[in-house]
Amino acid sequence: MIRFRWCAAVALPAVLVLGGCGTGSDDLVRRAAEEFTAAVSSGDSDRACDLLTEKAREDVECSSLDVPGGTVRSVEVWGDAAIVRTSDDVLFLRDLTSGWRVAGAGCEPQGERPYRCEVGGP
Repeated sequence: MIRFRWCAAVALPAVLVLGGCGTGSDDLVRRAAEEFTAAVSSGDSDRACDLLTEKAREDVECSSLDVPGGTVRSVEVWGDAAIVRTSDDVLFLRDLTSGWRVAGAGCEPQGERPYRCEVGGP
């Protein structure tokens, strides 16, 4: 009985610490955001547009997609939604059956109001 309690006392904190270091979703979101920002930076508007959600694509002319790119600084995931802060932008992503897609780009905070995005939205 003492051995079991000791194992649980050691194992549970280890799982919590290791689990907090990052998740598979964080990595997938980061990759999707990096792919999107790379496409935007290189002028590959077709590829960037493919990485948008259908709803976000409704709001933009793909051939003239022009939003900031930048280097990914932070990723926060909540279930099927995520926010990515880059050096130049804030992106909102959604987890769809086709993978993580950008739902909002070129987003700026508006104080207590929702972010205002050039493409899509939060």
